Amino acid sequence: MKFTNTQKGPRGLNAISGPVLVDPGQTVEVDVYAREQQHIEAAGWFDIDGSYTDNPGTSAGPALKAVAADTASELDGLKKQLADRDAEIAKLKAKQQPDEEPKTAAEVLAMAADSNVQFMTFKSAAQKLLGEKTPAKKDEIIAALEDLATKP
Repeated sequence: MKFTNTQKGPRGLNAISGPVLVDPGQTVEVDVYAREQQHIEAAGWFDIDGSYTDNPGTSAGPALKAVAADTASELDGLKKQLADRDAEIAKLKAKQQPDEEPKTAAEVLAMAADSNVQFMTFKSAAQKLLGEKTPAKKDEIIAALEDLATKP
């Protein structure tokens, strides 16, 4: 459908593809829904050639309801996954058993010599013995543990 702006300034159209600005004397060819006809013709800004496009059907409602139902179902599934994950985290935390016997300075020093023990595991065990004053470097931690082991 063709629209020609008959005014001295630019005018806009609400086309199916989105807003269209039409300069004075310019002709554009765009599709416009029939629901816009009354407004366009009442303004008297355009010479119009062609037929309006039929308004879209109301069939979008059921499709949107189906999408909403699918989304709700997906949200329920994600909530279940989160609940399962939280339960798994709780099980893992329970396995750590904070009530286990603390290691002695000699046992923690043995961890330092064991190549299978990671540094952070060793440092965590040392922190339980040394507290806030735990040094950052491995050799300093070992020295502090040796000092602790020699004290009665």
